[in-house]
Amino acid sequence: MLSPLVLLAGAGRLEFSSLLRVGEPIGTADQRLQASGWRPSPQRQPDDLDRQRAGNRLASLSACSGAGLGYCRYDYSQAPYSLSVITTNDWPGYDPGARVVRWSDETDGRLWGLCQPDGAGQLVPCQPR
Repeated sequence: MLSPLVLLAGAGRLEFSSLLRVGEPIGTADQRLQASGWRPSPQRQPDDLDRQRAGNRLASLSACSGAGLGYCRYDYSQAPYSLSVITTNDWPGYDPGARVVRWSDETDGRLWGLCQPDGAGQLVPCQPR
């Protein structure tokens, strides 16, 4: 028999795996996250070039890379959790615009979505850490 404390601890754990979907537009993800209580919490203030690369004015934008698939990072918080969302604007088979590639629980480093394990540019399902 499980103690009530174990049941309460399990009930309080946030299920990160179902927060987002690979390929969804970041604007859609941002609206859903904020409606669920997540607040923009960028790790740094993006500059004008980051905003241009992202193609949006979302308050959660932290930064964008200038090479490769053009990844951008968006950060959110919902105490005691921190969430990082990675997007790309250059994804074959998808309409233009920032699309969710992966997301992570910054508290413990777990990843969901697609990761790039090598420099070849191939995106594959993220492996648990």
